[in-house]
Amino acid sequence: MDLTELSLEPVEPRKGERSDSNEPVNHLNAAAVGDFEQSNRGATEEGTDQTIEDIAQANLQTKKDLAGLSPVLRFYKGDNIQGRTLEEILEWSDSKLEYTHDFIQMLFPIPERSNFMLHPAATLDEKTIEAFRNDPELQTSMRMALARMLRFFGFDYQIVSLDPDTEGATASQRLVQIVPNPETFPRAARNWMNSHNDLRITRIIRCLRCCGMETEAREFYRALRHLHTSRTGHPRRISDRTFIYWTRAAKRDLRIPPDMSDAEAERLEKLQ
Repeated sequence: MDLTELSLEPVEPRKGERSDSNEPVNHLNAAAVGDFEQSNRGATEEGTDQTIEDIAQANLQTKKDLAGLSPVLRFYKGDNIQGRTLEEILEWSDSKLEYTHDFIQMLFPIPERSNFMLHPAATLDEKTIEAFRNDPELQTSMRMALARMLRFFGFDYQIVSLDPDTEGATASQRLVQIVPNPETFPRAARNWMNSHNDLRITRIIRCLRCCGMETEAREFYRALRHLHTSRTGHPRRISDRTFIYWTRAAKRDLRIPPDMSDAEAERLEKLQ
């Protein structure tokens, strides 16, 4: 009902009510007002219900889309996995990244299980690996995670297209540069070198390669190799043992994990 349907009935002034003219006082008919309010209330509620229904349907569709995915893919598509999202972790401080030990397994998953896993299924299976290798959006999200961890380690990370005038360059057309930041690296290196972060780096390199990001893995390894052979710009020396694991992660057949001994790896390669 609209306002044109409301009837105006002339009524006499109520007791004690003054009329400054001879014109009758016009009051909206009570029944008409009730109908109008009820009509508008119904329309408002109907509109609200429709909006809520749309949101509910969208959320339901999102849940359906994520339902068949691995925990890793759900996490990288924005889902909350046991109280954490990718967006939240990327905003953590360096201190929180240092002292929290169960996030790196989801941020950079590998085929092997870990005792510190946030989710029991936070590993790379064949379907998850295939999804990362064929989905540019997933790789973009992982590059954001890589950029955050490199900043934690004191590195600068840049992706430069070989042709600056061409947008949407493929991975093979990118020139990736990872170099120590002269201002932040010395302090960061005092924190992470020769610590549990050495294992994190092994994981990151292996994860990048498994997910089809060989360019980033190769450049990160190149930067680490330079640090291993030169102490310029950093206060500590990377141990030979640590560098062996990084080299295995960067160069071994992906079917062979970095923590497998060279003898076992050679024996496995002969069987394959």
